[in-house]
Amino acid sequence: MSLLKYIQRLKRIDDLVSRKATGNAVEFAARLGISRSQLLQDIRELRELGAEIEYCSIQRSYYYKQGYGMVISFPNEGSRIKGGKKIASFLSVQHDWINNFYF
Repeated sequence: MSLLKYIQRLKRIDDLVSRKATGNAVEFAARLGISRSQLLQDIRELRELGAEIEYCSIQRSYYYKQGYGMVISFPNEGSRIKGGKKIASFLSVQHDWINNFYF
């Protein structure tokens, strides 16, 4: 998969989770056009980057436990990206903690 498609998928995940509009894991994966196992892997990776993603069975949606914002950035112009590194090393995730905004 290309880096661009992966980033677009992460942004879509962030959007749906932020809006609490995911549905359960099967529905969420279908919205993204991926398998349930791929979705769970993506959520696991986002959690490793610091996203506190939880699932609410009452609202039937994934949500951020605390306010969270994802910012994806790339090295400055003129910098070189060397091959062989994980995609996550190119992503910068910024936390935006907002008290009492989410559950």
